[in-house]
Amino acid sequence: MELIKFDNVSFSYKAVDDSDNAFDIPVLKNFNLSIEEGSFVAILGHNGSGKSTVAKLTNGILFADEGTVTVNGKVAVDDDSIYEIRRDAGMVFQNPDNQIVSSIVEEDVAFGVENLGVPSQECRKRVDEALKTVGMYDYRLKTPSKLSGGQKQRVAVAGIIAMKPRCIILDEPTAMLDPIGRKEVIDTVIKLNKQEGITVVLITHYMDEAVKADRVVVMEKGRIMLDGTPSEVFSNVDKMKQYSLEVPQSTELIDSLGLDLEKTVLNSDECANALYDILKRDK
Repeated sequence: MELIKFDNVSFSYKAVDDSDNAFDIPVLKNFNLSIEEGSFVAILGHNGSGKSTVAKLTNGILFADEGTVTVNGKVAVDDDSIYEIRRDAGMVFQNPDNQIVSSIVEEDVAFGVENLGVPSQECRKRVDEALKTVGMYDYRLKTPSKLSGGQKQRVAVAGIIAMKPRCIILDEPTAMLDPIGRKEVIDTVIKLNKQEGITVVLITHYMDEAVKADRVVVMEKGRIMLDGTPSEVFSNVDKMKQYSLEVPQSTELIDSLGLDLEKTVLNSDECANALYDILKRDK
């Protein structure tokens, strides 16, 4: 089932020059994208490619100038109906501090649920379940400011899933985290997708995160340049570099060695196994 659809969407940011003359900065032009329910999609692109704009249009933070953005059958427009879309598509931002509104973890997670008018008993159940899902239940009475970056981001994710969305959009959620925090967040995202069936749209510039997705979309100047499985997309090493993007280090190593393998290598284990098989065969 198609959960999110961009149909010929165009969008420009409004700007003003030094002489106070207004002008538009085009980002998307006749943009089309469909995302299936239950999928895990990673969107890549260098700064200015339009990937974060896609995320904000999906959640109703921004609205299309032309064309339509549809989420779960509802068109995103700037009226009260947008709250239904935000209930279906929750957003997690780069800096978790921007989403934390309470001095107690469980109260922070409850904030969005309470605003939906959920009865207190159901709210309590949702908060506990969400915190357990992201592995933060034992920290429910802690102060968010005392948590690590990865723990804060997991609390932010809990606040979204407690609202029971069909989709979570994460806009570079690990950009400000250390490697441990990054792993905590991505492991949580994978769990939500595989075990809970929540659709995940991950905006990232970390290739080792993108390889964990079911589908990778590469954007350049507001257009989709590559779209496929991680193996299909990252096999285009030269094209990725053309779009100022990296490929996983293991993929880069195999390519630099000039090895033509049947399957694209995406991680260190696959790389080690491939090299072992080649050395064993040549021996």
